[in-house]
Amino acid sequence: MAESDSGEKTEDPTEHRRGEARKDGNVAKSVDVNAAVVMLTATGGLLFLGPAMGRGLAQLMQAYLSGPVLLNLDAGGITKDTQDIINHLSSFLLPFLGLMFCAALVANIMQIGFLFTTKPLSLKWDRLNPIAGMKRIASVSSLAKLGTSIGKVIVMVTIASFFIATNLPMLQGMATAEPNIILGVIGGKILELAFQLALAMLVIAILDFSFQKWKHEKDLKMTKQEIREEMKNMDGDPHMRQRRKEAHKKIAQAKEMNAVPTADVVVTNPTHISVALKYDPEKNPAPIVVAKGMGEIAMRIREIAREHNIPIIERKPLARALYRDIKVGHPIPEDMYEVFVEIMAYVYRLAGKSLPER
Repeated sequence: MAESDSGEKTEDPTEHRRGEARKDGNVAKSVDVNAAVVMLTATGGLLFLGPAMGRGLAQLMQAYLSGPVLLNLDAGGITKDTQDIINHLSSFLLPFLGLMFCAALVANIMQIGFLFTTKPLSLKWDRLNPIAGMKRIASVSSLAKLGTSIGKVIVMVTIASFFIATNLPMLQGMATAEPNIILGVIGGKILELAFQLALAMLVIAILDFSFQKWKHEKDLKMTKQEIREEMKNMDGDPHMRQRRKEAHKKIAQAKEMNAVPTADVVVTNPTHISVALKYDPEKNPAPIVVAKGMGEIAMRIREIAREHNIPIIERKPLARALYRDIKVGHPIPEDMYEVFVEIMAYVYRLAGKSLPER
């Protein structure tokens, strides 16, 4: 009891708690994963689409820089020129921008799947509290995020500095080369550096996502009391439980009522209890209870028995014992069989038949 009241979150979260957190937009996600995937995709995109983009941009600049010195600045001319520039840029920029969009979308789906919720966008008045805001800024979590961000910058700057220091002598030696060759080499080196930075960012992103996953799981942990409360709430209030219990009982009773017409005899007490018995020596060595009930159910069993001309025999002790001790679908015990044989002998005499051999 002391452990359950201690308030320590030692229990794994239930599926219901996970689902509620997901509906609120509370999921394990790392922005570094998005940045790394987009950066890698951009590097690959520039590697394959860069030449086409460069040619398109060169053509656009050549078309406008080699034109007349005096430009037509009326409204119609400006509108036409602007539309032409947009169309020209779209022809080689839209594939690259579409690639970036798909990369960002895939990065999110990889982390959290398909999720759409507006709850994180809702206004939270406690966020406007300056005192609470200062506490968040000065919290251990904020300081840890700041330290992590500084660490990422240091890693990136170190990689970039090492790369520049390694390639600077080679670039200095190209001072006398043709401009197009210099631009080509510089462009290739920039892509190489971008690829190295993207790989470093990917490693950082994997570590950060693993941490976010662990932290999210830790934050969702529950106390034993919270689990009990959740089970109680999901189970519903006592009235609903009672209604479900009654509904299940009615369904079971309906099945029993359908079995009454197959009975050979109904034993009663005589107003409170009714028990319907079926005896088929070829299938079961002992009689089977096919239906039983008290009060209104007992009356209904008798009504069905009369409708199907099933004998109704009053045996108070036997009826009480059958109702109390034997479940529906179970055979009667051996110590009751002798009394049942007497009842069935009487029933068969009324019908002018002989009792079948056991």
